[in-house]
Amino acid sequence: MKIFVVENNFSDTLQNNTEPVFSMRPETSLLRNNQNFFFPEFTQNIVCGVSVFVRLARIGRCIYKKFANRYYEEIGAGICFTAIDILQKLQSENRPTDIARCFDFSLPVSPKTILKNEINCNNIELQLNINGEISQKYNTSHLPFNIDEIISYISQYVSFKIGDIILISLPDTSSKIKIGYKLQACINNIKMLDFEIE
Repeated sequence: MKIFVVENNFSDTLQNNTEPVFSMRPETSLLRNNQNFFFPEFTQNIVCGVSVFVRLARIGRCIYKKFANRYYEEIGAGICFTAIDILQKLQSENRPTDIARCFDFSLPVSPKTILKNEINCNNIELQLNINGEISQKYNTSHLPFNIDEIISYISQYVSFKIGDIILISLPDTSSKIKIGYKLQACINNIKMLDFEIE
């Protein structure tokens, strides 16, 4: 399984980019089935951002945008964790920053999904609740690159296999987490993810 994360796909930080920018994560970064997240010892400062993801249902490469919606059936919610202290240190040293985002269980994904024919994929309301209060809220209608455009773009470089996941991070990734916090991610007010930080 391959995991793609698009992290600059919002207009207020897009600046002069004319195409999405994506990175890849190891399968070990997934946290499944609403399991609790154990705060790792190697960092003191983790922030998170709510994401939407699609699971690829067909093998494909070099996919035209007009055919991209044939390649996924399910929409889910995810959360991207970043060890911000490690990220800043690596950036200051001009070193690769992968370990700040690619560590084990840094990508919780919802155990349940919504079929794409039951939802408007270009008008998804995503929400992150921390300890019962809204921390982040965003609508995918504001994304300059929609899901189909992202699928088409990535497929020009990397072939898809069934089960691959594309996560699209949303603007506010500054919600800090601490041990004892309870996180919930919702799509259109439907609770998709629900777990605690230990």
